[in-house]
This record gives sequence, C-alpha cells and structure tokens, in this order.
Amino acid sequence: MTHLPTRPILSLLAASALTACASPNFPIEPPVIQTPPPPSAARAPAEPPMARTQEPAPEAPRPTERVESRPLDMPPAAPRAESRAESRPSAPAATPPAEPTYRTVTTRSVTGRVVDVDGPPTVYEVKSGDNLEKIARKLDTTVEQLKKDNKLKSDVIRPGQELKGPRSEAKAYTVESGDTLYAIARRFGVSAGAIAGENDMAIEATLRPGQHLRLPSGFRDRGPITSTQRVRVDPPPPPPQRPAPAPVQTAQATPPPPPPPPREEPPARLPSRPQPYTGRAQPTPAQPPRATTPAPTPAPAQTAPARPAPPPASTPRIVGAPVASAQPSDSEISQLGRGRFLWPVRGDILSGFGPKGPSQRNDGVNIQAKAGEPVRAAAAGDVVYAGDQVPGFGNLVLIKHADGWVTAYGHLARVDVKMQQKVTQGQQIGQVGQTGGVSEPQLHFEVRYAPTPEERARPIDPALVLPR
Repeated sequence: MTHLPTRPILSLLAASALTACASPNFPIEPPVIQTPPPPSAARAPAEPPMARTQEPAPEAPRPTERVESRPLDMPPAAPRAESRAESRPSAPAATPPAEPTYRTVTTRSVTGRVVDVDGPPTVYEVKSGDNLEKIARKLDTTVEQLKKDNKLKSDVIRPGQELKGPRSEAKAYTVESGDTLYAIARRFGVSAGAIAGENDMAIEATLRPGQHLRLPSGFRDRGPITSTQRVRVDPPPPPPQRPAPAPVQTAQATPPPPPPPPREEPPARLPSRPQPYTGRAQPTPAQPPRATTPAPTPAPAQTAPARPAPPPASTPRIVGAPVASAQPSDSEISQLGRGRFLWPVRGDILSGFGPKGPSQRNDGVNIQAKAGEPVRAAAAGDVVYAGDQVPGFGNLVLIKHADGWVTAYGHLARVDVKMQQKVTQGQQIGQVGQTGGVSEPQLHFEVRYAPTPEERARPIDPALVLPR
C-alpha cells in the first residue's frame, strides 16, 4: 500500500522532466558533448515503477501540453519584429534641383558729378588805341594782374598782340572707377576727341578716379548711362542628404521563467532554468516524443545583425525627365549659326555680352541707334511673344526659329507684329526706342539656343552668329 501514493508523483516528475527538455521557453546552448550521469542515478527513480506496474503512463504528458502552450507563440515573434523593421518607411526622396531663375537688373555707368572748374584763360587781341587800363576794364581785372599774367615789364603794348586775361569758369566731369573716355563722351553728347583736346591729353590716355575732365563747349548732359541685364539667381542648395538609419532589430527577449509554485505541488520541482535533458538517451529525429508536437529548436539568443547602412543618397533622377546635354562650345555655336542671322539694326555696341560685375550679366548686346529706326527680324520664324509685360525690357518681341534658336528684341518704341505671326528674315518687327528705363535709344538683342527640344534655350554671344 505504501507504493500507491508514490506512483502518480513519480509520473508527474517524469512528465516535468520531459517538459523541461522539450520546452522552447529558453534557448538551448550550442551542442556540447556532455558526460551523461551514471545510468543508475537517472533510471532508478522513475523507470522501474513505470515499466512494471503503471500502465496509464502515456496519459502523463497532458501537463506537458499545458506547459508548452505558452511558448509556441514565441517563434513567429522574431519574423514579426523583422517585418516591422522592414516596413519602416524609407527616407524621403530628395527634391530635384529647381530650375535657375533670372531677374532683370538695370545698371548705371558714368555716374560721376559735374563740377565747376577754372577754364582756359581769356585771350584778348590788342587793337589800335588800346592801353592796359582799357583792356583791364574789358577783361574785368586789374592792370597789375594783367601785367603779371602776361609777364609784362612795362605798359607798352602793340596792336595785334594777344594778352591773356583771367581764367573763365568751366564745367568738368569727375571720373569714376570704370569710366572710359568714349562712355563719358556718350553721356555728354560730344566726341571723345573733343574731350581729349579740351584737356590737352591723348584720346587713349588712362583715366584715374577723381580726375576732372573739362567739358567742351556745346555739351549736353544726358545723365548716367543705364543698361538692362538679366541676372541669374541660383536657388539655395538643397540640404545634404543623410543616409537612412539602419533599422534596429532586437531579438525577442526571453521571457523570465514563471515563479516557482509552492513546494508542496509537484510542478515545484521544475528547474528555474531548464537545461538539455541528459538523464536518458535522446530520441532520434525520426521518433518525436510521444503526445507532444515537435517544436523547432530555437537558435541561440543574440541580437540580430543590423543591416549595412545604405550609401548616401545622391540627387534622384526623375524617371522620364529630360537630361540636359552638354553645352556646345563657341566654335560649335559659330558653325551651327553660320549664315542664319542678320543684324537687326546697325550701330555702336553700348554693352556687350557677358558678365558686367559682381552678380551682373548681360545675356545679349545693347546696340545704340536713332529713335524710330526700323528693327528687323534676324531670321525667319514665329512670334511667340509681343508685349511690354517683362520688367526692364519695355516693348519686347520674342521670335522662335527652326532648330532650337530664339531671338529677343527689347526697348522697342513700337511693336509692329503680333503673337503667333510668322515673319521672314529682314521683316520689320518694330522701331528703336528707349522703353524699359534706359536713358537713350537702343536695342537690346539676344540670341538663345537649345540643343534639344526638351531643354530651355540658353543665351549665347550674338557676335558668334552675326555677320562680321
């Protein structure tokens, strides 16, 4: 009778030992060769009673099902964590660089002041009956000053002799940095040679800032010379793209073991940290433990390796967007435009093509001409704009030509064509004027070229394609 209460307890202990071996609650260490304990110690407590007398031993694994029912949900947790990491949104694509914009800038040159200076001395030719006192009254000076200015030692003079009187008042221009003799002559409506002769200097002499140049008689001050240029305004550079942070993957933490039950209950004999069961021979892979579902052996717990960080993102290319081709060289432009264009008007060049100072640029040429002179189409094409809504250009006409060429005509006094009108080479499209804030009649003329239809036409030097 003493064996009857012991058999169920032994059966429960055996089932608990099997549960500790098969439970995936804890990671199993990498295979290690262990020396099994003596067979007597492993088999003595449980084998004989189960083998000889108690037949319902197969019913014992039922507690095992309840013990294993909790950790079976753990293996899918790792893929879910990885899927969450993979579904994390990637870094936003970089915004493609914006197209450069332009603004119209009106520059002023020859801005020096006009001041009063001493002019050349007054010259008087002695006539019959004149004397120094009489001549001094006519020249509004004294006899002593007259004798000093002419280095006379006596009061004797003779008819036909020239005497220098006091200096007259004259107007002079104060030279500014960047001024040229020709630009100064344009402002005052005289020739460069007249200014050079008035100041006893060579026409190619170098001017220095602050120098006073006497203005010849008959000058007319037209004010500082103004010219209009289009200045490129580059957008601010996009912020540097940072690589997307690698998703942090953390292996699912092993849940802590459940608190041990009270000592008097059989499950209290379960070890707090189960180890691979070695008390009996391990079953072969083809023979799973009875009444239990074989669970895959979990890999050793470790932090999942982080994915390598992607390389720094470069500026993305929009699929289907046009790709800018290389800008043709000046020699290629000359060959492409040879014989295509005529001068729209003839005259002196007030402002040439290219940079004109810090952040300033002329995308064409400004041609001086008389007001009302006809402006003609440089080549045949279609009028794509005719109006005065572009600031700084006054009345403006844009003509689109074949093979990617465009010409522009600004500061017109009058527009003689309309939009979508076809024009022929040499046809009058307007008249020279000074609209758009310029100080004198002139034509602002531009030539632009686009190698492909998808690109914007870029300004080129008109001198490369106009006849010489």
